[in-house]
Amino acid sequence: MRMAATLAALYTTLAWAAPVEIPCGGTGPLLLDVTIGGKPLRFIVDTALPGDGRIDEEVARELGLASAGMLPTDADGNGIPLVKGEQFEFGGQKFPSVMLWSLPLGAKKQPAEQRIDGAIGWELLKDRVYTVDFANRKLILDVEPLKEGAPGVTALVPDEQSPSIPVSLGGVESRATLNSGNLMGMVLPNAMQSKVALTKEPWPSGKIGGGQVIKRGRLQAPMTLGGLSTTMTGVEFLDVWPTPNMGFMAMEPFAFTFDLVNKRVRIAEPAGKPKALRYGVAFDAEQQPPRIVRVFDLSIADKAGLREGDAIKTINGADVKTQQEILTAMRAPKVTIVVERDGQVQTIEMVRE
Repeated sequence: MRMAATLAALYTTLAWAAPVEIPCGGTGPLLLDVTIGGKPLRFIVDTALPGDGRIDEEVARELGLASAGMLPTDADGNGIPLVKGEQFEFGGQKFPSVMLWSLPLGAKKQPAEQRIDGAIGWELLKDRVYTVDFANRKLILDVEPLKEGAPGVTALVPDEQSPSIPVSLGGVESRATLNSGNLMGMVLPNAMQSKVALTKEPWPSGKIGGGQVIKRGRLQAPMTLGGLSTTMTGVEFLDVWPTPNMGFMAMEPFAFTFDLVNKRVRIAEPAGKPKALRYGVAFDAEQQPPRIVRVFDLSIADKAGLREGDAIKTINGADVKTQQEILTAMRAPKVTIVVERDGQVQTIEMVRE
């Protein structure tokens, strides 16, 4: 009887324990200041990365991290080298030892203020229920377990390496991988161009490293994510992933809770009014005048009324012709941008709140 009372008291204490909030830095991917053996490093939060995480191979050698064998990737014996990161810490959370993929990430070639040494994977916190609140840029650990049937809660597919949620995209039902390590938006394979209902033919909006052209499109109807109705319609087409891939720019307006013990995930609109760190617009300066090729859903630019295809006349009163001139002008906390759309000149003001 005494043991039962003790267990009940312990359960009550745990159930009412305050969640742990860990602020994340950066203005793009969520950044965490971590240490391995007391050495300071900078990792991103990558929701598609299996296991504990990854680290740049040069950084791993510099730290003298011991080999932990190979992670097999095929039947021919190929694999990814693993290293052991001992005394791994971030935000007051301590892990005696973690297993990290050792990969060439080019960390030591990056400017010091932009350097990223690795990433934490989505399974590092597999024994704890946690929320990645992209909108408010923080991790929240030890939240309440997810209940089946609760709003926004969906089952994790047991055999998938990366978490995904059911999505409805332009009349097509599918699943989208949650991939905050992908810095794009909702990316669909090119084969889906003919399957989803779009407002018009997709247009070029950039290239990736291999030279493949990224195309941008707009769905005729807003997408539904994990049962959550949104106003988002922007998608990108690229043959990198075989199925829909929800990148950072599409995940950023939301908060995602992972409950690996119960194999559930939840997508929700975050509490409070998040502070926008970017205007959420991309330009193509190879065209003259420069044109807007991407306006990210729910961004300042989207709410202000900028639209893909707008031709840029001036930003804060200055003529801008090169990508660098545009980027410099867009760093201002307040921007007045004059565009031409369908033969009409419009002036649009934006403020980073």
